[in-house]
Amino acid sequence: MPASVATATPVGRATGAARRKIDDAFSSLGLALGSIFFIPRPWIGLVLWLAFLRDARYAAFAVLGLGIGAGIKRLLRVSDGPGLGGGVKANALLAAVVTGWMIGSDGVAWSQQLLLAGAAAVLSALAAAAFMRILSDSVMPSLLWGYCLVAAMLFTVCPQCTVAASNAMPAWQPPFDAVGWGTTFLRSMASLMYSADPGAGLFVVLGILLWSRTMLVCGVVGWIFGALVAIVLQDLQLAYDWLPLSYNYFIAGMAIGAVIFVPGRLSLPVAAVAGGVTAFIGLALQYALDWSATSYLPISSGVAIWVGMGALTLGGERAPVWRNAALDVPPEELWWRLAQSTARYGAYAPLFAVPVAGELQVSQGFCGKLSHRDGFRHALDFQRPQSAEANSGPIWGAAVTAPAAGIVDRIRNTIPDNTLGACNYAEKWGNYVVIRLDAGGWALLAHLQQGSVAVGPGARVEAGSYLGRVGNSGRSTVPHLHMHFQQAPEPGAPTSRFRLANYHCAAQPHGPMRAWMASGIPAEGDVVMAATANPAAYLALVGMAPGSAVWVSECKGRVPAAFRPHGHTQRVEVTLDNLGQHVLDAGDGGKLVARLDPDAWRVVELDRARSPLLKLLALGAPCVPYAARPALAWIDLAPTMPPGGLLRPLVLAIAPYLPGPFRRVSCTCACEPGPDGKPLEVTCRAESRSPWLPSKINCQFAAYRGPVTVHAEFKRGSVTFRLLSYEPAARAGAGGGGPG
Repeated sequence: MPASVATATPVGRATGAARRKIDDAFSSLGLALGSIFFIPRPWIGLVLWLAFLRDARYAAFAVLGLGIGAGIKRLLRVSDGPGLGGGVKANALLAAVVTGWMIGSDGVAWSQQLLLAGAAAVLSALAAAAFMRILSDSVMPSLLWGYCLVAAMLFTVCPQCTVAASNAMPAWQPPFDAVGWGTTFLRSMASLMYSADPGAGLFVVLGILLWSRTMLVCGVVGWIFGALVAIVLQDLQLAYDWLPLSYNYFIAGMAIGAVIFVPGRLSLPVAAVAGGVTAFIGLALQYALDWSATSYLPISSGVAIWVGMGALTLGGERAPVWRNAALDVPPEELWWRLAQSTARYGAYAPLFAVPVAGELQVSQGFCGKLSHRDGFRHALDFQRPQSAEANSGPIWGAAVTAPAAGIVDRIRNTIPDNTLGACNYAEKWGNYVVIRLDAGGWALLAHLQQGSVAVGPGARVEAGSYLGRVGNSGRSTVPHLHMHFQQAPEPGAPTSRFRLANYHCAAQPHGPMRAWMASGIPAEGDVVMAATANPAAYLALVGMAPGSAVWVSECKGRVPAAFRPHGHTQRVEVTLDNLGQHVLDAGDGGKLVARLDPDAWRVVELDRARSPLLKLLALGAPCVPYAARPALAWIDLAPTMPPGGLLRPLVLAIAPYLPGPFRRVSCTCACEPGPDGKPLEVTCRAESRSPWLPSKINCQFAAYRGPVTVHAEFKRGSVTFRLLSYEPAARAGAGGGGPG
């Protein structure tokens, strides 16, 4: 080995280690302060430090508190998160700052100030960790309760210190004009950091703006409505010093409107209510605490956040808002993802396979008038249509299969079947199987034939595993199968919403079963049938091998710029990621990710896709069912990216309040693969009359190569992409259990 290499390696390692330490230090600085305002990005959190750096003394106390909080966090082996609205380090940081603010004007020696601030930081960090532990099994965040507890203790022990520190700050002047209101707002933004400088508040606003425009708007709405409520309370001759605590209005509006819950059309009204409620709580605290400095702490916003969370989640699955489970993503981008997913797949609910083969009629559906009411309203009863008995056989004795994977929890197998028209009112469910699902909850299948149940408690079943046969036991007058989803194992527990998955239904009453549904809730009277894969279509969709594809394009007439080819040829690399998804990488043109789901080949993501080929493929074949056969039709939502460019922040900020910007497409299988080499062909039409979208797209799939042709027709032109060559990867089958 050359000497230069031998000496460079340790230097490189030392440089890398130093860089990692610097990155960790900056990350700790940014996350600690950013988490107070629900900002999980370290570099944005560093912007908030600029507010502290306007006063070097406060910055020193903040760094001291941060260091102590980091040490306590490591010692206790706990983790902070953006959802806490604080965390161990943030609580310790603010406790050190409030200590420095209280004793800074009393002529106390620096060493004593640092000692007291350090003690306060230690206690605050430990208290924050205790609150985190107490609330670990709750949906409530720990917020800044540790800091509030320590600050209240300090204010109680040394009230004269608090009075002296308050008197040293500029007095709050009631605003009378636009400039005054703006200055008051910025000053309130700095109040949590014990600064009276509007410039410091400007950095706080800038940090929030850089992370999320929606958070800032909701916070401002909360602040405005809180201020209006405070003014009304003052007009009622109530003593209310609301200006120093008005930052609470902002925090509550921001947290409830756009952080703890995913933003949507209710965000602004919710933020306004949160700000108003916080103002009222702040008044009550001032009266209850005799205008102590404790009433100016972030207690009113914390109480309002807890009240809002409890009230808005009371409805459970019917709650009007979504709980935010991805706090490391800007709220508006999370809304885009969830809104698109909900529009495409429906609100979250367990997916059940159709449990009986052949055509089935839903004799009683959700909220059925006969017995599917109240706690049992989410249930489906299946019978065989008379017109289908010739092909599918009668429902009596038909095989029943598991609708989803799980463990059999309990069964009943000894209840005699009723004669037609008779009913056993003593046994509600008759013979049944209850399955504890892998996805959570329990599935119940009831009214099975006596002695037919073929599984026992503890048995493992997969979707499609044989359970028993349809009977007429329990409260049943005619043979049928009852199926529902519940949140407890006991038969008769309240039901919850679920959806059928991967089934055919008639596009028109009594028509052929030519419509395919990825998931849905059939209505009473609908006829459904489990979809079975077409082997030829299945192999064409799942057999696409990793490799390098070269596409050629042909453009005729006028094609919108977004879909106009950038050159005559384009190379696309096809790989399989760690999740087994097909990734089509067009380089600078972005990526398309397609998932091999149990029911279909489905495009799930467009990543910075600027390639017309990838955009047309996502729009023309958002999903292709394995059950595809000629004339089969289905409807899907084409996955779209959040808008790009300079207008992206604005468009994302207002998107939750506008009609859904997602594109529905109607698809039809035009041709299935055949022995003559014909490809699988899908025709899609966007349900939009926009002149910028194609009126029709044809996509063809061939075995081993996947997509081979994408043809799009526009109002005044067309564009066609054809696969020119496909070079398989050297070890396409390696590692996947296939041939090397």
